[in-house]
Amino acid sequence: MATPKVFVSSTCFDLKEVRDSISRFIKSFGFEPILSEHGDVFYHPDLHTHEACIHEVSNCQLFILIIGGRFGGTYDIDKEKSITNAEYDAARKLNIPVFTYIKKGVYDNHHTYQANKTKEFVKDMDFPHIEKQDNAINIFNFIDQVRKSKTNNAFETFETANEIEIHLRKQWAGMFFDFLKNREVKEQVNAASFMLTTLKTSSEKIEEMIKILYSPEQKEGTLNSIEHKYNAIEFFELLLKSPSNENKNYLAEENKLNELVKINPTNYTWHDYVIKLGAFRLIKTTYYRDLEFIGIGEHNWCLEIDDKLNRDDVEKRLKIYSEKFENGIKKLTEEERKQILEKFVK
Repeated sequence: MATPKVFVSSTCFDLKEVRDSISRFIKSFGFEPILSEHGDVFYHPDLHTHEACIHEVSNCQLFILIIGGRFGGTYDIDKEKSITNAEYDAARKLNIPVFTYIKKGVYDNHHTYQANKTKEFVKDMDFPHIEKQDNAINIFNFIDQVRKSKTNNAFETFETANEIEIHLRKQWAGMFFDFLKNREVKEQVNAASFMLTTLKTSSEKIEEMIKILYSPEQKEGTLNSIEHKYNAIEFFELLLKSPSNENKNYLAEENKLNELVKINPTNYTWHDYVIKLGAFRLIKTTYYRDLEFIGIGEHNWCLEIDDKLNRDDVEKRLKIYSEKFENGIKKLTEEERKQILEKFVK
């Protein structure tokens, strides 16, 4: 089973205990921590070790940035940056969620610097939580880069690794909740979109039935014929519906119509029938071997039953296809099938 990889970016020597603790915490979640000192980074023989670290970021799904009192080694390609700076930049470019933690003493020093940076004496100030004073401005600028980002710019200060773990636990719980909520909303939208497809034909069906009911020439069985006709229309409209494509989808080119009409649906299931029509082929999906079909030939159509739907929703949709096929397509004569199929050829 695939597990999320979490890249831990910081200077190593001054934050070793914090990194070790965070690594254990990540493993307790069932995630895979990526720390350079633990041998988690693949050092490709064709790459500088710095580039190998940057490349490893692209293999991760989460990124933890810890800023302490050391600037760290300079990045081989850009001497203005530290390796940690470069790793952070890579995560941002890849749109990987970043969780930033700044040592409280370092952030206090940053606040002092911000309050006095325009004053002449600031160049003579010592910042006690910065290891090398020559690197103080670089570290403070890095903090500014993080906090002034337009998105994903939240950060927390910390004194112990436990404080980071408590905060991460809440943040990851929030991410999981957001994922479930979005999934729930998506399912509701998909279900509504699926059912709205039949509204137009339902309205037309009602109008046609009303005309028949008030017609003095009404014949026995006509209402049933209308029901069969619109079930057949809705079967194809639902089948060819593609939310990602606003254009009308078609079963075939017009010159194929006579061939399609000759295919007798009587001895087929609905999915065997649409395969026989030549517009779809079977592929394997999450719940059933016959859940999804992809068009063959010039066009690319897809019977969209989202794998993210739960089993009950999938069962309901498959039942709808089956009912409309049995009480629609199978009830039509060859001539009636031709009239329906004409709507779905190009």
